[in-house]
Amino acid sequence: MTTVLAPRTGNLGEELTLELSEYFGTSLDDIRTRLAGATESFTEEWKACVPDGRDERAGTRFYNESKTELFDLAQWHAQDAIHYRVLMCADIAYERGCRDYLDYGSGIGSDALVFASVGCRITLADVSEPLLAFAKWRCERRGFEVQTVDLKTGRPPSRQFDAVVCFDVLEHIHRPLRTLREIQQSMRPGGTLFMHAPFGADPDRPMHVVHEDVVTPRMRTVGFHRRQELETRFPQWLFWHPLVYQSFDVTALDRIGYRVYDEWLKKGTGAWLARAYRRLRPNRYAIE
Repeated sequence: MTTVLAPRTGNLGEELTLELSEYFGTSLDDIRTRLAGATESFTEEWKACVPDGRDERAGTRFYNESKTELFDLAQWHAQDAIHYRVLMCADIAYERGCRDYLDYGSGIGSDALVFASVGCRITLADVSEPLLAFAKWRCERRGFEVQTVDLKTGRPPSRQFDAVVCFDVLEHIHRPLRTLREIQQSMRPGGTLFMHAPFGADPDRPMHVVHEDVVTPRMRTVGFHRRQELETRFPQWLFWHPLVYQSFDVTALDRIGYRVYDEWLKKGTGAWLARAYRRLRPNRYAIE
């Protein structure tokens, strides 16, 4: 891990401090001072700028203008335990022949660096221009060419990606299912999505605006089939354990069928209807 993320210092915290110093052209001591209270400063900045978490436009504007988010993320990413998950995700993606990678909510680009190291072509996507610029700089200074998508004004290209990471993003987005549909449309059929979304109220993270998990019960309606056998490869001690999904083409009729079954008919009559549906519309990921 340190070979990829901390090639000069062997320490993630020191490497990020050095990179931030070079990027901003300021002293290491100044960067350390800004990192020291970054998480608390980021929370206070959110409270001052977004008094109503339901205000989607204010939230988007905040992420694009925040002076502390980059340092908050760098402080968090200095904790190497969160990076074990992306190392394993990259291994799975490589084994599955993934070559085009989308980092949706790319942050400071740490996950993208890992996927780039196994030969993937990289696209970074975020609403924050400061984060996109820093993540792109980190990748390019290591010799990795990347594409970027500003999610305020654009969308990832359709049916291009066979591996997507969406880590700790959906709980920040007011309409996460719409975002997942956008991600699914950007993927090739059979592509792999690695997702982690800690829904739920968090007093230390008021920018987590979605508190109910509206996502995992409806993944099939969006066009994702869960691959639990791949999830077993992640150790139990890994707190930030991702869910793994495979993308598939889903018709409007399929969406209706999955939603009715998953939300209302999963037991009893639903089993009989599911068998009838499979006979009428054979599908690799049919209701079961």
